[in-house]
Amino acid sequence: MDIIVFAIAFGIMMTGMVIILLLNFNSLPVVKAGKVTKFCDKKKFVFGTMPNRVRINNQDVDLSDDEKMVVSGNSMKEYNIFEGQRIYVKKYSEDERNTIQRYPVLVFNIVNNPNEKDAVYKLRKFVGYITTNNWPDVFVTFQDRIKTDQVTFTRLCTKKYAKIPQADRDKLVLSETYDEEQNTVLYSLHPVSTIYGKVEYAV
Repeated sequence: MDIIVFAIAFGIMMTGMVIILLLNFNSLPVVKAGKVTKFCDKKKFVFGTMPNRVRINNQDVDLSDDEKMVVSGNSMKEYNIFEGQRIYVKKYSEDERNTIQRYPVLVFNIVNNPNEKDAVYKLRKFVGYITTNNWPDVFVTFQDRIKTDQVTFTRLCTKKYAKIPQADRDKLVLSETYDEEQNTVLYSLHPVSTIYGKVEYAV
């Protein structure tokens, strides 16, 4: 009889532990911090909850309205965002997309991805807005933030610019990323409309 009681109690305890474990696994959208062509599942299960309030610069900040995502890759490691970290992302309104100040790490929507099972977001560091394809002028404007030579920068921008639809070229976002395979900093261009939001906190 004691064995039966023990077995029942043990079963209840184990069931409770399994339920607690399951409740602490959360499915989060994946954001690529690296090559867009490298496949990542759209979502990933992570253990542990993300609190809605965190301490940022010694202030208690409410991030309950932020989107929570998990990072795949290390292209933003220079900005203290690493593989496997969970991030809080403030979704931008149309006006906010066009009035970015300072230099946040941004989340962009990945466009024209033929693989429907692939992640739909990517991380890039905001450098600035551009309204011209005169790359020497752009290089001079942002030279204090560009970490490559003018020839390489011009080649990268020319290649990216050619892929952007004519209708989106009036105002573009210039971004920075780090390529782990090539061990180099790269630059890219994005239509403003593809900005999803900015990273507010990483844990």
